[in-house]
Amino acid sequence: MRTIRYLAILVVLSGCGGNAVKEQQVTPKITNTEKPALASDMHRHFDDINAIQLALISGNLTQVRVLAQRIRVGFSGPVPSGWEPFIERSVVSAEMLSVVDDLGMAARVASLMAGTCGDCHRNQNVVVVKHEAISPPHESDRFSDFMIQHRWAADRMWEGLIGPSDAAWLAGTQVLSTTPLTAEDLGERLILNPAIEGLLVQIRKDGEAASRALDAKGRQELYGSFLAGCAGCHQQMMNQRD
Repeated sequence: MRTIRYLAILVVLSGCGGNAVKEQQVTPKITNTEKPALASDMHRHFDDINAIQLALISGNLTQVRVLAQRIRVGFSGPVPSGWEPFIERSVVSAEMLSVVDDLGMAARVASLMAGTCGDCHRNQNVVVVKHEAISPPHESDRFSDFMIQHRWAADRMWEGLIGPSDAAWLAGTQVLSTTPLTAEDLGERLILNPAIEGLLVQIRKDGEAASRALDAKGRQELYGSFLAGCAGCHQQMMNQRD
């Protein structure tokens, strides 16, 4: 029942993203003595949520739960004026992540949490992630190159959500939509099954749709689907090794 309750709250709060935060233009009152501690807390939250993304891509749901619990505890205590709704949404997401037992659902909740970070930064008129006009790395091996391209795209889109950064988001979606993994590309490395083939199709569709997504809520939903596809595909690959 607790999981259902948090899921219901999360669904309601997810509708608060995007344009909703524009109505809450509040400048937090932070004293000089609070700034160093606050900056340290934000850096820790940033590191933890990035670690959640990595754990999901790796298919490590146990690590996701541990990190989510740390984020939930870390958000306890007083917060600057105007931050409350975003902290509340982050705590609800962390609560969900700390008990969820499905990688796909975890990926979608993590995407909402990243979007909440971006909504808060947008509300405070700050950008914490800036994208430089760099190209993704390349490998000589075709399979490895595709995987590196996809990981680079996943990281840029993630930064686009948290930043928030349109430039980072679009850089990631461009690479994702133009370097798809196909059955032919994977055929020499692993035994394909219908589940993997379906995930590859979904990842391609998500990449194409993400390049056209302009609002924050739409980007959160698409990234959640994309991240779930990555996690599911990697989990299927690991199962083949067992």
